[in-house]
Amino acid sequence: MLLKPGMPRWREHLGPAVVILIGVLVVVAVGLIIKANRPDGKPDTAQVIGAVTEPPVDQVPIPLPSPSVSTSPAPVNSIVIESGPVPDRVDLDDEGTIDWVHWGELGPYSLERSAKGGFAILEGTPSAPRQRHTLSPQRFTWTGGTPAAGNSGATSGIRTCGADNGFTLSAPATTDLHTLRLYLGASGAQGLLTLKLTTGGTTVTTRLTQRGTSLATKQYTVDYRATGPGKISIEWITEKSFDTDCGGVALQAATLE
Repeated sequence: MLLKPGMPRWREHLGPAVVILIGVLVVVAVGLIIKANRPDGKPDTAQVIGAVTEPPVDQVPIPLPSPSVSTSPAPVNSIVIESGPVPDRVDLDDEGTIDWVHWGELGPYSLERSAKGGFAILEGTPSAPRQRHTLSPQRFTWTGGTPAAGNSGATSGIRTCGADNGFTLSAPATTDLHTLRLYLGASGAQGLLTLKLTTGGTTVTTRLTQRGTSLATKQYTVDYRATGPGKISIEWITEKSFDTDCGGVALQAATLE
């Protein structure tokens, strides 16, 4: 529209000014609303570049697991002995996985033993008198032996006569558990069996009594272990003799596993 001569020119700028004023009022109103919604009425500093933040919380150290402590018990010197009847047949090879010995098949001083046993079971110096017998009510079998390669049922053994005479044996002892089986007898006598470890510990004893002249036999199962390398010592001695002819103890066989 063309202005008439003499019309005021301020009306030309009235429209744009009103639009600018409304825009300013909207911005101010939005700022007031944001401030009113904060609990403390302070501006949101998290959006301010370079704003100072709270210092980090100290880290609590996490404990590391301590090395596990072994709960395995330390080896001790121990001997546990049980006695029982001798089976009708004893397979020495089956029992003596480490070594086995049989006495008396070839004579009073003969030892028939495992060819692969490495002389683990040893006999000490014999004490006189020493006799071969064939009185065992049980039979002993073996294969793979030396000097007698095998036997299907030996009843032989060795015996001694008179008080204080007998036999001594030994076998290796370690921290592992071993089982030694002793096949012993007595005729007209009381025998004393004594076992002890060279590494220490308690000495164990037991007795077998037979007043008649027939041969009474027992199987002694000995479970033992030591605190270190050593030996178990065995004494089988005639403690009392009831027969003046030949009362004493007898020895048939031993096995080790």
